[in-house]
Amino acid sequence: MDWLSWSAVSVALGILALSALAYTVLALWQVHKFRVASPDLSAVQSWPAISVLRPLCGAEPRLYESLKSFFEQDYPDYHLVFGVRDRSDPAMMVVERLCSEFPDRAVTMIVDARVHGANLKVSNLMNMMGACRHPLLVIADSDVFAQADTLRRMAAMLAQPKVGAVTCVYTGVETGSLASKLGAMFINDWFLPSALVDVSLNGVDGCYGPLTAIRRSVLDDIGGFSSLANFLAEDNRMGRMVRAQGLTLELDSLPVPTMVNARRVGDLLRHELRWARTVRSCRPKDHVLSLVMFPLPVLLALLALDPTWGGTGAIGLHLVLRMMLNVAVRDKIPATGQAAPLWVPLRECLCFLVWALSLRGNIVLWRGTEYRLVGDGSVVPVRDLRAPLPQKLLPEEGA
Repeated sequence: MDWLSWSAVSVALGILALSALAYTVLALWQVHKFRVASPDLSAVQSWPAISVLRPLCGAEPRLYESLKSFFEQDYPDYHLVFGVRDRSDPAMMVVERLCSEFPDRAVTMIVDARVHGANLKVSNLMNMMGACRHPLLVIADSDVFAQADTLRRMAAMLAQPKVGAVTCVYTGVETGSLASKLGAMFINDWFLPSALVDVSLNGVDGCYGPLTAIRRSVLDDIGGFSSLANFLAEDNRMGRMVRAQGLTLELDSLPVPTMVNARRVGDLLRHELRWARTVRSCRPKDHVLSLVMFPLPVLLALLALDPTWGGTGAIGLHLVLRMMLNVAVRDKIPATGQAAPLWVPLRECLCFLVWALSLRGNIVLWRGTEYRLVGDGSVVPVRDLRAPLPQKLLPEEGA
């Protein structure tokens, strides 16, 4: 390789390293100045009634504790609406147990298998809407843990006339397996700081999935849940549609813990690949620029092509800053577990692997079904991997 080629490698390494260092320093700054702010609850003259929608599918780890946190809300008037597609769903037993423990709580259980689009979660929400009778809606995933004042915080922020929806960032809580630990690290060390950086630069331009509050009138104005029925990232799209109405999105600074239930690393990587391909479909520019969040494998490859002390120092500094970020997140942000800086290089290489795989292909796997991503972020079901193969595709007896 001639001198110009080696020089080009050095320049590429330098540009990527400087970009990654600049991003990580900004992320460290945002994490260090992070504070959980309390909305002014005293300014709320009356608390509007809330319908809480919790679509369920299966008995996930710690589902009881997650659902119980909403039965224990310190809020004067709210109604819990749970939805499943099948009466045999084991999540129903958990809800029934909580109903017996909290007999005074207003609860409705919806069992409805109707499908209204590609996103089965949104179909579940559409089936649940008939039971919702209040002007404010809170949509919570099944693995979300809420503080006792969560509904008050969100209602107080929605009391501002120009606020159309309130969303929350979230943290990952591991459940014991290696895959769960790595998944929680991705949420806490890569997603969460990037969300704080994005909000500091661009404001809140979309909703985050686990927990969102929205005025019912605003949801009606954007076309209801039916307008989201064919999008996997329905949360982000809903936030963008709210902003298109001339309203603002507010971010509750109290992150909500979510369980990372992956048991095998392969399952985790498939889940993160679906996430990455969905981001590429919805926000292609952000997807490309996210390389600065996990450049370690590329930097090492460039250094191998053109070994220099400067390149070695840049990679070392990048790792030091990344490990500092791992510690800072645990120090400043609640529910992020224990620091594990020595795991950062492995986790960063896995992040890059998922990103590289997501550059090509438009097939994602979600809850046993393959979907094809379309350019606008919508999806089309391809096949249900849980369904039996057609008879003509099965091997003949004795074959």
